[in-house]
Amino acid sequence: MTDPYGRPGGTGRPPGGMPTWVAVGLPVAVALLVVLTGAVFLVLDGRDRPDTQVGGSAASGSRVPSSELEGHWTGEGQLTLCAGFDAEGCSGRQITLTIDCPGGRCAVTPFDRFYGSPPLRFEEGVYRASGPVPADVAPICGGAPTSSALWRLELVVRDGRLGGSYQESTIQGFDCGATAVAWRALFERT
Repeated sequence: MTDPYGRPGGTGRPPGGMPTWVAVGLPVAVALLVVLTGAVFLVLDGRDRPDTQVGGSAASGSRVPSSELEGHWTGEGQLTLCAGFDAEGCSGRQITLTIDCPGGRCAVTPFDRFYGSPPLRFEEGVYRASGPVPADVAPICGGAPTSSALWRLELVVRDGRLGGSYQESTIQGFDCGATAVAWRALFERT
């Protein structure tokens, strides 16, 4: 048997050429990965945006006087993301916030003082804050609390209430995978 290049017992491809499945399959596989990655980012992009949160209409995106933010707030979190945990490790959660605004600059404390009190910044129509997750509630990696655990809060003001999202996440280490859990909530002043 001869191949198209006139070699007896040939492989059907030019000398030194790559197999057809590599020439066609590799670009197709890369294109599929790019499309899937883009689709995942499009789906996840709107998940934690406060203007898509539970209850009420979309926020105006306006800065409000600190008196409208200051106080104690409570909301029942609806789970929106659970990655890197067993199914029983993810559920709804009551989220409490304390916002203090001495001198007009606001700081937020989620849950208790061990979460810190970082500044509540107004950026792109959303109030944001982030800080470290306390070691006693951080995910365990190799028998010790994960030091990379961070929380993130995004809020908008709606009709005297706060709507938004709260997320805790860790980065992947040598011994442990990354984790993320997020909730949406509508907060009432208590």
